[in-house]
Amino acid sequence: MGSTEGLTNTNHTILGTEITGGFLEGAHLEFSQGLNCIIGGRGTGKTTILELIRHVLGLMPDPKRSVRSRAHSVVQNNLANGRVRLHFQTRHGMRYTAERPWNDECQVLDEHRVATTISLERDRIFRADIYSQNEVEQIATDTGFQLKLIDQFEEEKIRSINGEISRLLRDVDHSAAELAELTRKMEDLAETASEGPALDEKLKGFQQQNGGPDAKLIEQAHAHKALRDREKKVIANLVSEFTTLGPRFQTYADTLGQRLAGYVGADIAAGPNESQFQTIGNRVVEFIDEFRKAVPWVNEHCQITLNALDGVANELEARHADQEHAYRELMDKSQEEQSRINERISLQKRHLEVSDASRLLDGLKRQHVEKTGKHQEMTRRLTRMRDERYDIRKSVADQLTCSLMPTIRVSVIQAGKRQAFADLLTDCLKGSGLKYASIVEKIVQTVAPDELIICVQQKDARRLAEVAGIEPSRAGTVIDRLIVSQAVVKLETVELEDLPCIELLDGRDYKDAASLSTGQRCTTILPILLLENKCPLLIDQPEDNLDNAFIFETIVKSIKAAKAHRQLIFVTHNPNIPVLGEADRVFVLTSDGRKGTITHQGTVDDVKGQIETLLEGGREAFLQRKVRYGH
Repeated sequence: MGSTEGLTNTNHTILGTEITGGFLEGAHLEFSQGLNCIIGGRGTGKTTILELIRHVLGLMPDPKRSVRSRAHSVVQNNLANGRVRLHFQTRHGMRYTAERPWNDECQVLDEHRVATTISLERDRIFRADIYSQNEVEQIATDTGFQLKLIDQFEEEKIRSINGEISRLLRDVDHSAAELAELTRKMEDLAETASEGPALDEKLKGFQQQNGGPDAKLIEQAHAHKALRDREKKVIANLVSEFTTLGPRFQTYADTLGQRLAGYVGADIAAGPNESQFQTIGNRVVEFIDEFRKAVPWVNEHCQITLNALDGVANELEARHADQEHAYRELMDKSQEEQSRINERISLQKRHLEVSDASRLLDGLKRQHVEKTGKHQEMTRRLTRMRDERYDIRKSVADQLTCSLMPTIRVSVIQAGKRQAFADLLTDCLKGSGLKYASIVEKIVQTVAPDELIICVQQKDARRLAEVAGIEPSRAGTVIDRLIVSQAVVKLETVELEDLPCIELLDGRDYKDAASLSTGQRCTTILPILLLENKCPLLIDQPEDNLDNAFIFETIVKSIKAAKAHRQLIFVTHNPNIPVLGEADRVFVLTSDGRKGTITHQGTVDDVKGQIETLLEGGREAFLQRKVRYGH
């Protein structure tokens, strides 16, 4: 399927496509490795072919972007209930066939027509750059698209870094949530632990008052009385655990089978993969049987443990009774001590609770220090990965500039796009009573998120005021709002996107692509798209908005250079592209209004009559131009 002459093991290549059903029913295209041109009148299905290829490869644009959402309706309206089959070869020399209808997933078959588990969107074994009408111009006006364009030249490295950044963002968020929960617990425990010194003083007073020969004995008796209450709670908690464990085991065994049936359902159990789910069902049934066999053992040993606990509880009860009796006899010896017994008991109990809180607080503090260290290392790694990504992008931009100078200049400003930072501050300052628009703008332009985090953590309004150039009172309000809204976590991960800048030399000055005319925008972006790459480039009417002089002098030259190292598939109405670009394969489409048909396909020489008629206006037009121009 398709020509493979000149193929290397480093290029992705679309070999051909077949369309079943819909407007292009029966269409069959075999692509060349070099330049392929699709020509025909308006409404013959040229654009549809490119959009169907995009659909199969899972490269459809975001439907929420109005300018690009037309691609979805083109595929849906023209494919209807049909399907597209795409044959392709990866850069590693592996051949596959991908099949996809409009409203279902793509299935990938190997070269022997055996179904695989490959997902083109997930596994990324094949890639193509596809641009519909207006998308070339849109790249010039959208920095997000420009960044994606730059990233395509180092796709694997950028994808790997982006994956690591995404993982780190999740880890940092999770770590921040853990630290926040630890901080909350520490604050609660710290409040309880703060009572310790006062309780120590009060208990010390009791000890000093008990200066007689029984003072130490009385002190010990008070401590033991408090311990008896805790011992009772330990036994009660264990009894509760083992009393409910057996029934929980039984309930799990009884309901697991029912849940399994609910998961599978009768339709799956009787479906084409019945044997696989029967295997699963049998294994679960075996598990349930074994589990149920364990239930009596669990119940038995729960009861044994409960009996043991009951025995210990009885022993403790008897010992507690004796200990309580001895305690009260000791207290009865001193009428003065008797009058303070209740207060002493209450203080002793609270002292034990506070001691427990202090002990737990010390443990949480150690956890907090350890987790904070790991959290800070993750945020530092996040910064390093973003720096590494920027370095790659800058290197690509420098190489593009070197290739396209002096006409086109490409650069990247690290963290130059700060809209997410501004949006975060705006959300936090809403309802603060401040006229925050100008404050947010000043902070975003002068203060990095990590520097703002330090100001917030240290509550350093003076420093923020100095750096941002705002009044100290307003800086204080900003910090208070960021503390209340717990924005530090979000500031740690807020994305300051790299900002690309693609410029065209206009006269003696370079101008940003977004400020150029429509034709100049395409003049700026198209040469970048035509640079060397490992994947096919498909463009719908690359000549749109370009004058013929530029097409002849620049684009045709770029196309001839590009087709030597990558596959090109263009829909075009301009004869200069297939003829002067020396297209290796030209496809000619016609339509009767109900169906599009490929009438011819071959080299430029094979279909020169159709090119002359469709793209040049026919022989008579040539003759009239000859009379007019004199040559």
